[in-house]
Amino acid sequence: MSGINQIQMSFVPGEDRILLRMNTMDGTGFQFWLTRRYVKLLWTVLLGMLAKDAQIAVQSSDAAKQEMLSFQHQEAAEKMDFSQDFKDQAVQQPLGDVPILLGKITVKDRPDGVQVLCMHPEQGEGVELALNQTLLHSICKLLQDTVAKAEWDLDLAHSLSSTTAAPPSDVRIN
Repeated sequence: MSGINQIQMSFVPGEDRILLRMNTMDGTGFQFWLTRRYVKLLWTVLLGMLAKDAQIAVQSSDAAKQEMLSFQHQEAAEKMDFSQDFKDQAVQQPLGDVPILLGKITVKDRPDGVQVLCMHPEQGEGVELALNQTLLHSICKLLQDTVAKAEWDLDLAHSLSSTTAAPPSDVRIN
């Protein structure tokens, strides 16, 4: 899969789910359903990924880690462009034109240090996203905004502490 061109998250009340849509630079499109339970687990994984960032991990106190995370988020926010509407122009949809219900989350570390977020259904193909810090913060922001609109009563705060562990290697929703 080539690089991500656009990501959109929207709450679909009739489904009580979040619709995640992505387009890549080469015109490939993906659609996934995220349940409330999946989002809750995904947020824990995303915080773990943020905590693994070298600039955060070397901080000696929780307060310093939190300050560095806030700084990084602000810096990434300046690079984000949420002004453009999502362009539904996928040339191909290798997983089909119906959204797939996600059920597994895995994080892999590439040899170059980039973290890969793997989101898959219980059975079948999903997507693996190599996330730089800007993209990771963008996904967090989109998720926070969409969950607020969904009124799911989830606290998706950028809150790190010494209890924030590295992301689990494999999380399943049963």
